Amino acid sequence: MSENRLRTRRELTVREGDMSTDLTETVAAQRDRYCEENGFTGAHIDRYNQIILRAGLVDAIQMPAVLGDRVRVELSRQLLTTPIIENRLTGALTVLTQAASAEDTRSIFLFSKLYRVQAIRTPKGALIMLPGPADKMRVWLDSPVSTLRPPFEKAVAITLDSANSLPRVVN
Repeated sequence: MSENRLRTRRELTVREGDMSTDLTETVAAQRDRYCEENGFTGAHIDRYNQIILRAGLVDAIQMPAVLGDRVRVELSRQLLTTPIIENRLTGALTVLTQAASAEDTRSIFLFSKLYRVQAIRTPKGALIMLPGPADKMRVWLDSPVSTLRPPFEKAVAITLDSANSLPRVVN
């Protein structure tokens, strides 16, 4: 990961009032705030003291950073606000969205194997790990702003368009 990209991510996550920087807040208090302020209804704390949300009212698309960075730029270009989580261990980005349609039966994998990268959608009931106050693995690149999230279909379309700008694998 380049120095410039690290600096940009650091600047995005260390903003005043950013949820990822308040280390004095308890996990329970942060979970309560997520539920009240961001509509993460049903978020709970697991036995490892991690904040978990079941996909359903909120869905997510997880992707490698090379694709996620392009998706993030396009979301910004379209003035779409949405929470984005970075997994520091894997570098994967998770884009949170409004719920997918109940009739949505597409595969968990959004692209064919011809693509160099893959994006994975959350099936209903899947676990979405939210950053906690002392979480060393997950951080908000873009913190939640009230309940603003793009429709699932819009986020999928942006992800697919962004993936089309990447080179494809040739067999």
